[in-house]
Amino acid sequence: MKTNDKHTNNKKANTFRPEENYNQFMEESVLPYILPRREERYLSRKVGQQIYCAFFTADGASSDPDTNEHSTSTGADHDSGNVRGIILISHGFTETADKYFEVIYYFLKAGYHVCIPEHCGHGRSYRLAGEDLSLVYTDSWQRYVDDLGFVAKAAKDYWEQKNKLPLFLFAHSMGGGIGAALTAKEPHLFHKVLLSSPMIRPCTGGVPWPAAKLIVSAMCAFGKNKSYVIGQHSYDGKETFEESFATSRARWAWYKAKTDAEPLYQTYAASYGWLREAVRLNRFLIQDAWKQITVPVLLVQAMEETVVSKEQQELFVRKLSARLVRIPGAKHEIFRSDDETVRRYIKGCLNFYSSTAETS
Repeated sequence: MKTNDKHTNNKKANTFRPEENYNQFMEESVLPYILPRREERYLSRKVGQQIYCAFFTADGASSDPDTNEHSTSTGADHDSGNVRGIILISHGFTETADKYFEVIYYFLKAGYHVCIPEHCGHGRSYRLAGEDLSLVYTDSWQRYVDDLGFVAKAAKDYWEQKNKLPLFLFAHSMGGGIGAALTAKEPHLFHKVLLSSPMIRPCTGGVPWPAAKLIVSAMCAFGKNKSYVIGQHSYDGKETFEESFATSRARWAWYKAKTDAEPLYQTYAASYGWLREAVRLNRFLIQDAWKQITVPVLLVQAMEETVVSKEQQELFVRKLSARLVRIPGAKHEIFRSDDETVRRYIKGCLNFYSSTAETS
């Protein structure tokens, strides 16, 4: 891609430093590239329940000046200009598609079509919690899985390549748990699966997991399914960078501004009903799902993780005999780390997808 933007010209050649002026990088490099390639659609698996989806069409593999990586540098044998596949992104708890614009940019530049839906109760998709835009609620974890499977097949149809382009999964946090469950239920849907800080089990603060399960069960039995988990509250915009799950202040601030400006993005806290389903999802993943997953899986773990259980991630990997990569210094949102970590992280993701190896 030719570019004359100030962001690129002001940097030394062959460097990757978007943090130096992140807003300019997003506004002058990322958004002008990805938005013309985006089509927004609302899909309905059930009548009246619309799932927001964004479809980004790649031009094909090309040299990427912003990451100083060439899409064929991974060793895979691809002709320049050919689309490599489709990446389905499954986002995390309280997130939206817009949070992944930078990641989408790198995937598009590497020659992958990208589809990202917003899960039930998030962003512009249908909600079950009533008018409270801050609260995350679901009646069943399987709803998330069924919705994601429905969108995955729609993505294949969208590019009319049902049996030609491989479909890959990139799944973060809650979306990782959902994606792992979908991979178990439909073992032939994805070619490869990358789980980034996946929620095999959420952390519950100072409350031991067995006690948390008892409390959640009791609260739901008393009809508190759609009530805030104790200690959580509606969005107030007061989160600081230091409290966040990012290590890049610039990346955090860019999306924080978008969230403050758009009420639909202000999904913020868990209900007891959501936590009950997280308990049930954890049980499925650890007891059953791993037996049904046959495709290569890469689990990327943040070493400074505080949101989801690292021990449960490692147990899941051992059961799967999958590959585990640990990222030193990274918090939960690895894709919102410092420039060097993001560069190496994205390169690792693309290497995994493009590798011809049959095992992870």
